[in-house]
Amino acid sequence: MRIELAGWSSEGLRCPDVEIDLRTGDRIAPVSLIQMPNGTGKTTTLTMIRAAMTGKAHEWSSDKIRGLRRPGESHSEGKFILHLRVDDQPLTFELTLNFDTGKAEYRTTSVGSGGIKPGWEPPPQVKRFLDSRFVQLFVFDGEFADKLLDSSESEASKAIDALFQLYLLQDIHKIAEDAWEKATKNKTAKAEKGLSQRRKKVEALKARIAQVKEARDKASAELDLLKPELDILEQKISEQIGAEQSLREEFDTKKEEARDARNQVELAASEVMTRMRQPHLLHEAFAQSLNKLKLQLDRLRLPASTSSQFFNELLEENECICGRPLDHHSREVIGKRRELYLAEDTSGILNALKQDIDVQVRQGGNETAADLTQKLEQLEEAVTANKLADTAVRALEQELIDQGDDELRAWTEERDRKIKRKQELENFLRDTNRAASSSDDEKTFCLASLKKQLKEAGDDLAEITGTLELRAKTDVLQTIAEQALKKAQANLRVAIAEECNQRLEKVLSRDPIRIEKIDRSLNLLNQEGASVGQTLSVGYTFLTTLLSRGQHQFPLIVDSPANPLSMEVRREIAKLIPSLCKQFVAFTISSERAGFTDVIHTSSGNTTKFLTVFRKTPGTEALVRSLPKTGVQKTPNAVLVEGKEYFDHFDLNEAEG
Repeated sequence: MRIELAGWSSEGLRCPDVEIDLRTGDRIAPVSLIQMPNGTGKTTTLTMIRAAMTGKAHEWSSDKIRGLRRPGESHSEGKFILHLRVDDQPLTFELTLNFDTGKAEYRTTSVGSGGIKPGWEPPPQVKRFLDSRFVQLFVFDGEFADKLLDSSESEASKAIDALFQLYLLQDIHKIAEDAWEKATKNKTAKAEKGLSQRRKKVEALKARIAQVKEARDKASAELDLLKPELDILEQKISEQIGAEQSLREEFDTKKEEARDARNQVELAASEVMTRMRQPHLLHEAFAQSLNKLKLQLDRLRLPASTSSQFFNELLEENECICGRPLDHHSREVIGKRRELYLAEDTSGILNALKQDIDVQVRQGGNETAADLTQKLEQLEEAVTANKLADTAVRALEQELIDQGDDELRAWTEERDRKIKRKQELENFLRDTNRAASSSDDEKTFCLASLKKQLKEAGDDLAEITGTLELRAKTDVLQTIAEQALKKAQANLRVAIAEECNQRLEKVLSRDPIRIEKIDRSLNLLNQEGASVGQTLSVGYTFLTTLLSRGQHQFPLIVDSPANPLSMEVRREIAKLIPSLCKQFVAFTISSERAGFTDVIHTSSGNTTKFLTVFRKTPGTEALVRSLPKTGVQKTPNAVLVEGKEYFDHFDLNEAEG
């Protein structure tokens, strides 16, 4: 699908009353630059474009709607008409804002709809691309660029999922589940008693899993923010204490001791856990019992050489090993009695058990339960040393605080709060990611346990409603969809990161920056954040890379495309955009022309459409008098001029006025 922006018109709003046409004949220009001085209404225009595309004006408050009326005027309504082309077919949204009632109304015109229809009613195949979360990908601003690099946001991953329609795999999961639920509702249970309870249990577990996942994502995002904040606070505290020459050396020594003590705790804890996983090292009774078990197995000659598999094979023969023919009765008796003998898998388990006892317990060396006791004592000593070292560090901090260092006091209190919160988040995330336990109930935060409980509850419900086979098929389909989604996300993120980095080498050649990986957000290599110019450059590169890879085409609409960028970066961005984006529409100011306008015009094959808009005010009377003879559109409160020459010299004309 190809969606293009053909133009728009506005009347009675904060932006000027103008009609913008981005077509050149029957063809929409691949690049359109609309020059509007600050205060002309760029922000309002972008707001109305988004609202017309998404149908979201119905959700606006009456105050927001009235705030879009031009200051000092009292007219009753404002109107904005947006013209799109979808696969060369026109699609028009008309948005009327009633300033008296504070309400918004839409009308839609599309091919095959029978004319003008009330409401925001795009064709179904277009509607899914006009979701507000998707529209922000191609109606782009600096705020969205910031979110792409914000670890607490997930805009980068959402952008990839949206453009490549990975949500369809999630839809498969939901459709399969809905189909199964519909099947269970239409079935009469073999035992009606308990059916509703089972359904409620399934729904409750689904809701719990969704709740825990949401909490986990929020906790993970908060933790990602806390870690660098704690590092900054620790650095401030260290520098503040280090400023006191008398305390510097002692503080550095105590900090080093504290680090060594923490390392010793981790080492000792690891050694203790290694031994606790070996039962014969926990207590002598375990070792004695295991040795006794092996002796008994040896005495009983288990596993026996004759297993149930022998009898399974015997049933396939015509005669018994004694030579007697096997009749129906004989086969039935052998079939029943073969269960008295060990199966091959059981024999294998017993052999492995005997070998492990022999190697680990009887020949395991000199390690005994006493060694575990010794390791526990070492762990206790390490924990005590760690506490003492931490106490010494805190004592130095307190010494400065007691001397009246209020700034240090505030930092240490904030750090302690953040450390406590960090521990809470880590404990919560550890609980959500741990293995399932038999003691878990429906209120647990362990996702593995909740999923296990949900499967058991679903199987139980499937069994009582006679849909067990359908449940199994549903599980297989959902598993395939989940695995396909994860694999697609992982592969796309790696591929897009590589493409972005190749382009960033050119765009930011003097100020190199690389994307390390794409997770929820764009993670930059070896740096926490980026400058305004870097952020915008990375955002452009990421979005144009996305828009160039997808099967569908969308316009890229940008406010102030080059303002925060250096001259060199402007040139590289201007070269890049026309090759990766089928339609580029930018709202600019005169200071952005240098290094950008001519380059993007050349890169687009000299097919750029240049438009200049300014308000009619007493300060622009000279501009109105000196307008060119052609390409001019006048309205009661604004002037629109088409042409590159006027566009390039507009600031000079403005200065003369």
